Amino acid sequence: MDRAITAEQEAYRKLYDTALSALLSTIWGGNLHMGLFEHLEEPLERAQLRAKDHMARSAVLQRGQRVFEAACGVGTTAMHLARKYGVFVRATNIAHAQLEEAAKRVRAAGLTDRVSFAFADYHDLGDAQDAYDCWWCQEALLYAADRARVFAEARRVVKPGGKIVFTDLTLSSKLPGEERQSFMKDIRAPHLWPIEDYDRLFHDMNIKVVEREERSAHTVVTFDAVARNLARVRDEFAARIGEETVKGTEFRISRQLGMARAGHLGWCFFALEV
Repeated sequence: MDRAITAEQEAYRKLYDTALSALLSTIWGGNLHMGLFEHLEEPLERAQLRAKDHMARSAVLQRGQRVFEAACGVGTTAMHLARKYGVFVRATNIAHAQLEEAAKRVRAAGLTDRVSFAFADYHDLGDAQDAYDCWWCQEALLYAADRARVFAEARRVVKPGGKIVFTDLTLSSKLPGEERQSFMKDIRAPHLWPIEDYDRLFHDMNIKVVEREERSAHTVVTFDAVARNLARVRDEFAARIGEETVKGTEFRISRQLGMARAGHLGWCFFALEV
């Protein structure tokens, strides 16, 4: 049974428990995540895999370890980690449509012995303490109403000496307040932080930061690639799910690309030690 979630999280779930989920999966290549690019013409999927592998190296993943993935999307990361690193992944989300698609992908890939899925809000995981070697999350904390609670939960379920690794979009602290609020409303992400807020949080929580990277140069390249992918499939999806849904997606991607080009929308990576 689903744990209680806030009205804000319910709105997020309803957004992704629609045909929009299929559109996003298509234009992001099944990875609703940023790419770590070696050059501007590199395919998005290759850059996304490089970002995952960088995180996996920072987490020092080893065969047989257990990974808890928060906000797993459609399961592409969980499958990659199980295949390449031989780990067991408990992948969680609050969007049923994405969980269902993820489960189908894992069954088709024959990975049900290594990847399992469950409904879970990262504010309240409910899993046993010290059960995992790594807590993993990509570009989902911008929806977190209480990051201190999220990281307290992550620290609770990870074994001593284990790792917490995550990436997230960031919003420049130099952006005026009205513009900040307008942008977050437009892209339906009400809790975007500047990277400095993460620094303060981990200092206050006495969490050891092992790695910290500011990767904003890759934000423009990623959203530009997603915008091109959307342009290629827009007519197909307008017929399938409606012109209004496609236009809304175009608007949000365009807003994010514009903010990235202006130097306001960034991307960060952290590796923390429990």
